[in-house]
Amino acid sequence: MVLWTPTHLQTLLPAIVAMLVIAAILRLTLGKKDRKIRMIPFQIFSCVLVLLEIGKQAISLYKGYDLYNLPFHFCSILIFMPAIMSFYRGKYEKTVSCITTAVLAAVFILTAAYPDLIYSAQAVKEFTTNFFSFHTVAFHNVAMLLFTLVLALDLHEPEPKGEPKKIFVFILCYCVIAATMAHLLKTNYNNFYVCNIAPLETVRLMVEAALGSTVAAILYVIIVTILDLGFVTGAYWFYRLMRKFLTKENKVSV
Repeated sequence: MVLWTPTHLQTLLPAIVAMLVIAAILRLTLGKKDRKIRMIPFQIFSCVLVLLEIGKQAISLYKGYDLYNLPFHFCSILIFMPAIMSFYRGKYEKTVSCITTAVLAAVFILTAAYPDLIYSAQAVKEFTTNFFSFHTVAFHNVAMLLFTLVLALDLHEPEPKGEPKKIFVFILCYCVIAATMAHLLKTNYNNFYVCNIAPLETVRLMVEAALGSTVAAILYVIIVTILDLGFVTGAYWFYRLMRKFLTKENKVSV
């Protein structure tokens, strides 16, 4: 199991540095502006995610649709939620904002910690020759950039209570839908059908051999759901910690 391949070191690491530089520049230039102004970069890149997905779906339809391209992956949440956060203004605006921020934080952390799980070195090498490789690399890098923008431009103001519960309910609903579709379509959305981490897949197969496919599948889905709930909740608190640090830093500089 390799977390970072040499290809990821050569491409993703500079990309993360570039994201942080962009975020810092935008914080300096837009940080004191009205929220409507601060939202503009976030809106632009949210639309980029939507356009990337439209291109992916269109090409998939043209070439012969692969069920794996249906938007039931965890990262598929980011096709919709950042765009809704960008333009929705209403009763549930803060709920949308906190859920979007938590999912962005989770994708940022997971991609930064284990990029080879998110997209392969081969996808990076085929970035300019294969649209699906281009999509997966670009999509996840833009998602990471969006998280840095949320932090740098202070686009989500956490509420004192209730946000972890909202995130928990949303992710639980996602897991029910994704796990159901994964087993109905026998397609590996969010690792609900098989595990992409080889050592864990070996354990899953051993359990399946011992307990039978139905019981093993139920246990596996429960475990993946618990891990998703815990990871996204943890990512949310990571975001809160980072925001607290930046807020203190800003007060000191003023």
